[in-house]
Amino acid sequence: MEISLDLEQVKLLAAVDDGRVHRSPRARPPDFEKDPVVTGAYKRATQRLATLIKMRLVELDGGDDNVTRRWKLTGVGERVLAEAREQPADAAAEPADDPPGPNL
Repeated sequence: MEISLDLEQVKLLAAVDDGRVHRSPRARPPDFEKDPVVTGAYKRATQRLATLIKMRLVELDGGDDNVTRRWKLTGVGERVLAEAREQPADAAAEPADDPPGPNL
């Protein structure tokens, strides 16, 4: 099965891995991502999580539905995130096909 994610989905997957995405029983929509830059700020994540849930990359930690629960990566999600993190390193390691520019 081939999984294709855009940059925003990879960032959300990384946020889940960092423990910054949770489900609150007191809020609608219930899923939020803690902003890593602005202290105390949260972004809605319910719609963005839908694709990751369908691909079975993330799941809720077990527990009671009446408490705040964190999202976590599944085994497939861990592998996909590891591959996504390797891609920029692979691209930088490959020589460019463009010929070198003129020497001035």
